[in-house]
Amino acid sequence: MMSLGRLTPDEITKRCAEPERRGDIVVCAQRPDEFRMPSTGESDPESRQALDDGRLHAPDVAGGGIFRGKATMGFGAVTVPYMIDLSSIPEAPEGSDADRIARGEMRAD
Repeated sequence: MMSLGRLTPDEITKRCAEPERRGDIVVCAQRPDEFRMPSTGESDPESRQALDDGRLHAPDVAGGGIFRGKATMGFGAVTVPYMIDLSSIPEAPEGSDADRIARGEMRAD
């Protein structure tokens, strides 16, 4: 009648299609996965139904309606700063405005 061991889905389908004896009535069920729709918790793990499992979850401090995706616009490139070699600038001539400003005798307005 039935052999011991594991039945594969193909063997079960074959048994349902071909009864062992003539006149036998064989009742077989459809595969449950064939017509099954995924639950909301499976299709959207962040949904309210998925998170309502009785366990504590970290709060969402951003709140609803806050965009959490990848940035859609950048600000561009940063301009390169000018590099000035101050050692190549000559000393101010004595008595010039630059010399007096350097010694604090005159304000640079």
